[in-house]
Amino acid sequence: MRVLLFLGTALLFTLVFADHQEGHHKEGNDDDHDHKHDHDHHDHKHDHDHHDHKDGHHKKGKHHHHNESLPCHKIADYNSKFSFDLYRHVALDHPSENIVLSPFNILTAFAFLSLGAKAQTHSQIIEGLRFNTSEISEQEIHECFHNLLVLLNDVDRELQLSSGNALFISKKHKILETFLDKSKKFYHSEAFSTDFKNTEEARNQINSYVEKNTHGKIAKLLDSVDQDAILYLISYIYFRGQWQNPFEEELTKEGDFHVNKNTTVKVPFMSRTGFYDVAFHNEATLVSIPYKGGAKAYFILPNEGELSKVEQNYSKEAFDKWKTSMRNRLVELNLPKFSVSGTVNLKEALSKMGLENVFSDSADFSAITEDATIKISKAVHKAVLSVDERGTEAAGATALEAIPTLLPPQIAFNRPFLMTLYNEKSNIFTFSARIVNP
Repeated sequence: MRVLLFLGTALLFTLVFADHQEGHHKEGNDDDHDHKHDHDHHDHKHDHDHHDHKDGHHKKGKHHHHNESLPCHKIADYNSKFSFDLYRHVALDHPSENIVLSPFNILTAFAFLSLGAKAQTHSQIIEGLRFNTSEISEQEIHECFHNLLVLLNDVDRELQLSSGNALFISKKHKILETFLDKSKKFYHSEAFSTDFKNTEEARNQINSYVEKNTHGKIAKLLDSVDQDAILYLISYIYFRGQWQNPFEEELTKEGDFHVNKNTTVKVPFMSRTGFYDVAFHNEATLVSIPYKGGAKAYFILPNEGELSKVEQNYSKEAFDKWKTSMRNRLVELNLPKFSVSGTVNLKEALSKMGLENVFSDSADFSAITEDATIKISKAVHKAVLSVDERGTEAAGATALEAIPTLLPPQIAFNRPFLMTLYNEKSNIFTFSARIVNP
């Protein structure tokens, strides 16, 4: 039976803002009711406005896409630089593990966070995200993210891709209206009033939201919440795509995957002979597999013993060089079915990329709330990536390829490899992965 191959990802990004002003949480109970009332009001207002705003801007988003200004094109360049820089730092810190990242989602979350930052904290976020404000203004940065989120969430597209943000706000603190308004305007953020003193209820509230918006892929983002938290910022992205040319289930056979010199595991390998964009280089082989709807997955197979070298030189320039040398040719492709998940402590990598102040006691997030001194106490990135054969039969007409009788070269992804998902319509790298053990 001919079935579709799906790739599904779900990514969650969590920021916990914990009050580090000693004794601050012992505020009078008289204020609690007022704050609770304020945030309950925001709950309803932001939830209602969020949907109206989002629906109303889908049409606008398409208009912007066709008349996209030069600054918004630059966002793709900054996204590329940030994506490869972040991957290299994470890969260096985790040399022998599976890695799954959504650089675009992390970039979006911290650009969102910059709305609430001031002084050195603010400048470190902007510079650490690799933006150059002499080329693009901050207003343009936020407007471009708004347009990108509309484009990526376009329900008319064949790709199932959704991305969004949510704020879970302590009932004991008043978040500034300007921050809430900008978060809704630019980042489509919803706002929810949360009682962090009731830690179990708060955890369930956040986990339920995450599970719903990642289609059940991440059912338990948080094991616990901080009862003294002021705000949790949740950013998510979900992707599911259909290959233009699906693999056939009956051709999937078990084979050896060489994790390292000493470890070999048995995994199911999908097999398909067809035309793909391919590049053969001294250090790696590159294969591009298109999805329906304007996205491509790039699979990079480093030559034996070259993985760390390829990763050290992994950059936008290197990727562009590989990409421009790709040619459409007939190959026999063997690709493992896999499902991997990853959790990354972003504090390590981002601090090395220039965002040290963000995680320190001297952080200035006074554009979020004036009634507490806050810092980011936790920045956790969780992702799930699956490549398998779930789905329905391909419907309608099937385009058949004329296959020559000569034996094509075989490309077998039977050792650690890299994978990058690229959205051609937005020129955005939505995620990167290293598969060491499928």
